[in-house]
Amino acid sequence: MYGMKSTDLYEQAHVFLAGIRVFEHLHKRPPSLDGLSALLKISEEELSLLARKLEDRSIIRVIQAGAQIRYSIADYAALEDLPKGQQSAQMKDEISQFKNQQQSRLKEIEKTLGKSTDKAKIFSDLEKALKDPSAVKPKKNPLD
Repeated sequence: MYGMKSTDLYEQAHVFLAGIRVFEHLHKRPPSLDGLSALLKISEEELSLLARKLEDRSIIRVIQAGAQIRYSIADYAALEDLPKGQQSAQMKDEISQFKNQQQSRLKEIEKTLGKSTDKAKIFSDLEKALKDPSAVKPKKNPLD
């Protein structure tokens, strides 16, 4: 199975609805998740997540008969109301904020570790701590 190539909800929804239409054309019945998965070469988990999003927005209709769940198109025009490409811009902003936070945190750690330049003293303290852990008083962790 392959994953969805697009992370944009608008494009994913178009693929999902196209899959429903093609499946109904080929098999003369609404598709189930495994039928759509085989047709679109997308995992059932991804399709299930997308189906819930589209059902919440009343774009697709879920048909439940016994243990089987099938999907049909409810309002294809509502598809055009989905955000187009906004998620990727928002993701880029969040990623850049995360990178900046990580860089500042790394600089703080390097600054804290840079204060104690005497490596021999650090190693001797470590050896003492390994020999007798009760004699060592706890120090503040630079990662906290």
